[in-house]
Amino acid sequence: MNYTYWQWAILMAVLIPSSITDIKTRKISYWLITGSLPCAVMLHTLLNGVPHFFEYFARFYPGIAILIVAHLTKECIGYGDGIICLFLGSVLNVGVVLMIILLAFIFAALFGAIMMCFGKMKAKSKLPFVPFILLGVLICGFL
Repeated sequence: MNYTYWQWAILMAVLIPSSITDIKTRKISYWLITGSLPCAVMLHTLLNGVPHFFEYFARFYPGIAILIVAHLTKECIGYGDGIICLFLGSVLNVGVVLMIILLAFIFAALFGAIMMCFGKMKAKSKLPFVPFILLGVLICGFL
């Protein structure tokens, strides 16, 4: 899936700083995401026209599902990760968002397994997830 230039620009402008702050502080900047969200929605509407309501709303299902899982598991996966997935839904189609999330989970699991094998992590250790989402976005962008 090749992204357009505006999709690359918006995705990288949000995901790179969010990945850095997630690694350093285990938090993300909600101001960055909420500030970028209207820009993403407006650009998508200007370039692709006004989507059907249910089609556009379906793009947010993966993010909503992650927010529900975050609530039910008392933040085993953070609310910030769900907010990032909601942001992805405003820029990309639901199929691409699902592929990105799947790749992010696979890479996070592989990274965690490797780190546990080397004794650097324990099973209950927490990983920053946004860098794996960024990795999924990059891989899907080059497919």
